[in-house]
Amino acid sequence: MPEISFKITPADRPAFEKILASSGFFYDFEIEVALSLADETFTHGEDKSGYYWVKLVEDGEVIGFANFGPNPSSVHSWDIYWLAIQEEYRKKRYGSLILTKTEDRIRSLGGKIAWIETSGRPLYEPTRHFYIRNGYELEATLREFYGPGDPKLVYRKEL
Repeated sequence: MPEISFKITPADRPAFEKILASSGFFYDFEIEVALSLADETFTHGEDKSGYYWVKLVEDGEVIGFANFGPNPSSVHSWDIYWLAIQEEYRKKRYGSLILTKTEDRIRSLGGKIAWIETSGRPLYEPTRHFYIRNGYELEATLREFYGPGDPKLVYRKEL
């Protein structure tokens, strides 16, 4: 069983990039955004950056991570920005494990509601089913948000 860690270091950055690239879901600029959040955390720490992390480690290798933070426009809502598992470790329920640990951490930091955004493209169908299977409900659809035929879907879960 993999280990859970709530701390990241600059040595984790290449693993995060590899995990995101392995999925085939993300554009290069999206991967750069995720890595910039890690860089912000390395520089300023979790509290000052507002970015918190959960990483999954098996046999010394980072195989998954989640990134989340308090929504600055709310007193109790937290956004889950990224959740990714290395391609060859999918279908082992590690995504649900890391999501549960993320939700536990949000609760421990005072969060009451978790929000997750994803694409409505067919490629993301398994992602949407994953969120629903883990207790999230579709709260909003923003048509054509990411591009033509690519809506943003916003999911919500009370913690």
